[in-house]
Amino acid sequence: MTKSSFIISLLLGIFLSGMVVALLVHDAEYIFTGETVNLNEVLESGEEMPRDKYVTYTCSYPLGNYAETKQTISGVIPLPFKSQQYSLLCENGIIISAEVSKKAKIEELDEAIDKAYDGETVSVTLTGCLITNNPEMNGYLSEFLAAVGIDMENSELQQTYYLIDTTKTRLSLIMTYTLLFVLGLFIIIVDIKKYRGASV
Repeated sequence: MTKSSFIISLLLGIFLSGMVVALLVHDAEYIFTGETVNLNEVLESGEEMPRDKYVTYTCSYPLGNYAETKQTISGVIPLPFKSQQYSLLCENGIIISAEVSKKAKIEELDEAIDKAYDGETVSVTLTGCLITNNPEMNGYLSEFLAAVGIDMENSELQQTYYLIDTTKTRLSLIMTYTLLFVLGLFIIIVDIKKYRGASV
C-alpha cells in the first residue's frame, strides 16, 4: 500500500467514524429518550418549523398517497425497501408530506384518507424527522394536488417542502450508526495493519 492510498483510506475511515459521532450527538435525545417536538403545538403557535428535529404530529386531514420511493441510508446508500409518500393538510393551511414504510401505518393512513373523502375525520399520529423533501418528490406532490382538484394559485393553502420521514426510527438509527461506526473503525484498523506490514 502506497503512502497516498493509505492516507486517503485512513481519512475515509476517520470521516465515517467522525460523521457517526456527530450524527449521534445530534440525534441523542430522540435515540436515548424518544423525546420529540410536538409539531401540532408548533403549527398552532406559529413558531418556526423545527427542521432536522424529530417530531410527533397528529394529522386529521391526510389528502392521499402521491409517490413511492426507495429507502436509503443517509440519503446515499440504497436499501432494498420502498416507502410511500403522503400529502398532509395541516390546520394552519400548509401542506406537508410524510414518508411511511411500516405496513400498519400505511394501512392506517389509507383508511383515514378513505374516511376523509366520505366526510369522516380520523386522526393519525406520525413520528419522524422533519426534513426537506427533494424537488422531484415535490413535483409529484404538485401534480397530485392538481389531480385531486386543489388549485394552489387560487387557494389559501400553501404547498411546502417539509417532509416527516417516519422511516428514521430509534432502532433503525441505532443500527445504521453502529454499522457505519464499525465500518469506519474496520477501515482504519485494516489500513494501519496493511501499511505496517508493507513498511516491514
